[in-house]
Amino acid sequence: MKEVSFSTSLLFFWVKGKVEVDGRFVKSKLSNTLLGFIPAGKDQQNIPLKNISGAMLSTKYLLKPMLLGILLFFIGLGSLGNEFLAGLLFLVFGVGIAGSGIQTILTVEKSGTPYFINVPFFEKQKMQELNDLIHNALADDTDKTDLNMFFDKKVQ
Repeated sequence: MKEVSFSTSLLFFWVKGKVEVDGRFVKSKLSNTLLGFIPAGKDQQNIPLKNISGAMLSTKYLLKPMLLGILLFFIGLGSLGNEFLAGLLFLVFGVGIAGSGIQTILTVEKSGTPYFINVPFFEKQKMQELNDLIHNALADDTDKTDLNMFFDKKVQ
């Protein structure tokens, strides 16, 4: 069983999720949050490999959070001279919100319904690893039912 842990939020990096892949299931445990950072339980899925037809990795740019973040960033820059602490706070939140507009999305196709795992852009490598794990598990599961491969291995 292979497990991949990742952060689900850019600003609130302590909000974690994990996905386990074994020979029979893909098990996900993602944190539910209110307002993006207040913990509100977990979302757990156990998806049998037999029900998964594929996985796909993509990057998405969300315009609204990026524009809001840029606006907050410039408000923070403008208020640095008057209220340094408030300006700094606006700067940090502006950069965080703008950065959260760049997402990496792993889509797992289960029984014809897509299951999305959204993570910040800096977790792309972990999502690529998870995508590869799912593809390898699907290939191994398919190989188990291929009688030609079974007899070829038995002869060798």
